Amino acid sequence: MLKKILLSILLLLTIVISTALYINYPKLSIISSYAAKKMCSCTFIAERSQESIQTQDLGMGPLAYSSTTIDRENKRVTSSVFGLNAKTAEYRGKLGCVLIQGEDDYKVSFSNSEMTAPDLAEINYPYGDKVEIHKTKGINHDLVQKFVNNAFDENGAMTSKRTRAVVVLHKDSLIYEQYADGYDADTEILGWSMTKSIMNTWVGMMVKDSIVNLDDNNLYPEWANDDRKDITLNNLMHMSSGLDWSEIYSEISPATKMLYDSEDNAKVARQQGLEAKVGEHWEYSSGTTNIISGYMRDKFKDHADYLRFPYDRIFSKLNMDNTTMECDESGTYIGSSYCYATPRDWARFGTLYLRDGVWNGERLLPEGWVEYSKTIVPDSGGKYGAQFWTNGGGSMYPDAPHTMFSCNGYEGQLVAIIPSKDLLIVRMGLNSGFDFNGLLSGVCGAVE
Repeated sequence: MLKKILLSILLLLTIVISTALYINYPKLSIISSYAAKKMCSCTFIAERSQESIQTQDLGMGPLAYSSTTIDRENKRVTSSVFGLNAKTAEYRGKLGCVLIQGEDDYKVSFSNSEMTAPDLAEINYPYGDKVEIHKTKGINHDLVQKFVNNAFDENGAMTSKRTRAVVVLHKDSLIYEQYADGYDADTEILGWSMTKSIMNTWVGMMVKDSIVNLDDNNLYPEWANDDRKDITLNNLMHMSSGLDWSEIYSEISPATKMLYDSEDNAKVARQQGLEAKVGEHWEYSSGTTNIISGYMRDKFKDHADYLRFPYDRIFSKLNMDNTTMECDESGTYIGSSYCYATPRDWARFGTLYLRDGVWNGERLLPEGWVEYSKTIVPDSGGKYGAQFWTNGGGSMYPDAPHTMFSCNGYEGQLVAIIPSKDLLIVRMGLNSGFDFNGLLSGVCGAVE
């Protein structure tokens, strides 16, 4: 009798486990892809330890069930969940880590040694490499230190606030910076959706070069026979294309299919149909930014020129030498999500916008471009401009200046650009629920 009961229980458990695996098996591919990509990038770009990455970045929720193997000789990482649905990512120099989804016939890469930059050792940061903490007038530096210190967990625990770095610039001077244990000024950290603002720069520069126009439509041949032909580059910049999208990462969605189950991110996004009239509905969509990246690629006759553009025209100009922008397997930049940079480099990027598109006396963006970037899209609730977030009416951070605009990314990445205070604040971390309002209002309050 007991034997029959045990067999029945075993059968029931087998059915339950099999059903759970059947239902969740497609999700395992997403988990494995995320883990492989993250482990690869954090290992070969950020140069962090496997233990740190597994504990901090992959230690929560279903990601905790992933296991990874690092092949340092070939610079490849393979991840799986309970040995199932293994996925591999490969490091390719300044193009970062690429998820291997298909036949993997795309092999172009270039390295740091190919990047050239002038000697800026004696020029003060952010325009050069000479880094000093300045005690500028009109600032209560003790208050700045107090509010920045409060952004970090005690003893480097990384358990609650989970801040990795904070950098504060005032009037183009570094007035304070702080890093969690295991991170420093040379650690490249993923900006996630702050990468979208880099795509804003790319578009702005090509507008300045008269290569593209914000009113461009008929952007892709497959849109020619339906209303998607009316979508303009401006609609994409404002995330008001009307394309159907679901920015959900906890389940199978267009966003997860695009980033973790596709060789060509832009293609997945542009295959979406319309769910709203073009130009009349704002919806946050990583897909639209990758469509922009694909459209930018189409404007280059030589693919290598496309690949070098962000390095030659953006990063080298801004002295962002410790920055890596990553491609998908088709060789298109994943403009929605994947740029690694040091906190100081992220601050350099923000300085370009704090200075109205002018870098150390040279205009890099068109006149009026920064104003365009921070002008609020009517249907966004005061929160969005053109690939930048806005704080209209205190919509994002009620106690921070309402004229502030920012680059924002998943897990609490932020470059806050505050013209009214001539102030720039960068925070990098692992907690999307972080008290940004407290940090921003506190530091702003310390500036006259």
